[in-house]
Amino acid sequence: MDAASKWIWSGCVALMGIAGLFVAARGGQSVPYWGGLGFFVFAVLFVFYQIKRSFDHAERGHRH
Repeated sequence: MDAASKWIWSGCVALMGIAGLFVAARGGQSVPYWGGLGFFVFAVLFVFYQIKRSFDHAERGHRH
């Protein structure tokens, strides 16, 4: 996967995570609430993982 597609993929997941927060806001104390929060946490962890992978890749001295 090249660098541009990593940015696009992470951006899409971040937008879906924000959508998960909107679902959680309307969900009350039911499945949509916990599902929305769970997906938001997944999105945050995914984006941080992508950032870590990017820094690890740059540390090894690779260009892409």
